Amino acid sequence: MSKNTVPKTAPKTADRLDAFTIREFTDKATGEIRHDWNRIGVAFPNNDGKGFRVVLTSLPIDGVVVLRNYEPKEAAE
Repeated sequence: MSKNTVPKTAPKTADRLDAFTIREFTDKATGEIRHDWNRIGVAFPNNDGKGFRVVLTSLPIDGVVVLRNYEPKEAAE
């Protein structure tokens, strides 16, 4: 192990960003413009704070990835 290697730690959920691709479409029933958000991966900050590690499970057709803060779903009662 080199001197500059930082030990890996599990990323905190609060630091996580979700990656989405967004498809715009027209609702046939109402004629309204709608958006379909499809989660395609996650991003975690690097240990040195100078970037992100992005893990994608699929790729967007248009090449655009939107990163949003992770918001855990509340437990159903």
